[in-house]
Amino acid sequence: MTSSMTASPATHTGLFYGSDGQYSREVGQFLRAGLEQGHRSLVIAPSSRVDLLRASLGRAAAEVRFMDDSIGYAPQWNAYRVLLDFAAESPGVRSRVVAEQTLAARVPAEVLDYRRLEAAVNLVFADSPVDVLCPYDAGSLPAHLLEIGLRTHATVLADGDTSPNSRFDDPAALLAGLSAVVPPPPDATTVDCSGPADVALARRLVRTRGTEVGLDPEVVADVAMAVTEVLTNALLHGAPPTLLHVYQAGPTWVCHVHDRGRGPVDPLAGLVPPTEPSDHGYGLWLARQLCTAVDVGHDRTGTHVRLHMRVPPGSSGAQR
Repeated sequence: MTSSMTASPATHTGLFYGSDGQYSREVGQFLRAGLEQGHRSLVIAPSSRVDLLRASLGRAAAEVRFMDDSIGYAPQWNAYRVLLDFAAESPGVRSRVVAEQTLAARVPAEVLDYRRLEAAVNLVFADSPVDVLCPYDAGSLPAHLLEIGLRTHATVLADGDTSPNSRFDDPAALLAGLSAVVPPPPDATTVDCSGPADVALARRLVRTRGTEVGLDPEVVADVAMAVTEVLTNALLHGAPPTLLHVYQAGPTWVCHVHDRGRGPVDPLAGLVPPTEPSDHGYGLWLARQLCTAVDVGHDRTGTHVRLHMRVPPGSSGAQR
């Protein structure tokens, strides 16, 4: 077995499979090759895919850590924390990661955020000792979801070999294009939160409205915490006035923080945990761990952060 210490840059590869057999063969070979080289392996995938891989790997499956996608992608940006924690367990040892979720179940705000997540992998983990393989079910996923994979992976795996992906987009440009500001609707409830004392008012509004739309009490508490962090960031780093808009946007309930500041200079702010909780970006990182989806945009009116939470099917909010 060779040493797993390496200075090779990260890889981010897409796999577009058309059958269970192709999936088992391609992903199984990817994992076995890593194990033979002494790499650590992590699989985040739907349970049906985990079962296929366990059968394909046989005894070698005991050397792979498996996690159901309902845990690893709950919410979606949690996948970054899972990967970072996995790598931190053995610093310097190269990792092989298979990451796939049930994309067809995602609402539009989550799909948009997933496009950001896949693009940002190329930048956030560029210098990390990790090889990430993202399988896409080409036999069942609609074209707009397959297009995410085609635009965000520099290489594609097919028949055991990787090749350059001619449809790969520059990740920084892609992220910039996904930061367009969506203004609040005319019927949004708006409160001025330009002073520290106003944050408590914002929390009360979030708790009241979140309960009204049918969110679970624990979810309401999470949203209130996320709003508190984002508002605090706006008060510390933005410019007045700082406003909180609350409204429904299709299947999600939105808490929209708007201030007149320029916002974070680093487009990757809040995508990985800051060194200290006081660092700029901690609020966004925490919000991404608590909310269904997070949009960050900047325009001539300032900085806009939209925190989405899925409204439970059948609730009063879901019908609005």
